[in-house]
Amino acid sequence: MAKQLDSSPLVSVVIPVWNTEDNIEKLVRELFSQTYQNIEIIAIDDGSSDNSLSILKKLAKEDTRLQVEHQKNAGVSAARNRGINLATGKYLVFIDSDDEVMPEFIEAMIEAMQKNPNAILAIMGREYRKLRENKIEQLYMKPRRKRRPRELLSNYTTYLMILDGRMYGMTGRIFITETIRKHHIRVEEGRDFAEDTKFAFDYLSAQDGEIIFIPKPLYIYNFGTETSIVRNSSLKWGNWQKSYQELENWMRDDNRGRISARAKLLLLLVQLRWRIAHYHSNRRAQK
Repeated sequence: MAKQLDSSPLVSVVIPVWNTEDNIEKLVRELFSQTYQNIEIIAIDDGSSDNSLSILKKLAKEDTRLQVEHQKNAGVSAARNRGINLATGKYLVFIDSDDEVMPEFIEAMIEAMQKNPNAILAIMGREYRKLRENKIEQLYMKPRRKRRPRELLSNYTTYLMILDGRMYGMTGRIFITETIRKHHIRVEEGRDFAEDTKFAFDYLSAQDGEIIFIPKPLYIYNFGTETSIVRNSSLKWGNWQKSYQELENWMRDDNRGRISARAKLLLLLVQLRWRIAHYHSNRRAQK
């Protein structure tokens, strides 16, 4: 029997789906068998041309927790936004349809949020599968210091971004749905680079609280299935600069319109890290 917590708020799981017939059934069944059962699964088929939609419809007949929606192809951001609009859970989780999750994935995040009354976000470690190289790494497993008293959330987040990539993106973490609704936070549509990181910035800037890290690799990221559009977007330095400006704007807004000396140093270090990442992206593209 699946383990239940004493208090079990509903968790909405949003999955944008586009031509992932080889993996989507496996992922959905992994969600069906989660140790935390009080979930609704909202799968948004974004105009798939393969059998993804028919597979989802078949699975929805097996378990009423799966809600399947179909739309003309509008991109992953539009699919996620539609999922946000449909979500009814207290918490919101995003999963990419070509990834996988371990049985305790949702339970671990719910426990982290419940044990920390000031928590606004919980971030999971992940298993990083390099499909083309047949290699597996476990990422974001190191504990990080907690935010210091009176430390600005933007400064703390930027410090974490300098250390590793755990602050980027929307998957492998759990959000509070009410915050997203109250502040009308959505994913920027028509953007193919760091739109998920911008969503995270907007979410964190809308409230103050604690970020919880779960050093367990319960989210499995299958690297090597991304589209050429996504790969090529990282080659344009202008895309990185746009994200940098968004980060700087948040840091300024978080400090009453000013950039402190510490914030300037953090921004400099982030830009250096991103310069290196951009260089490696181009090197990989040339191979």
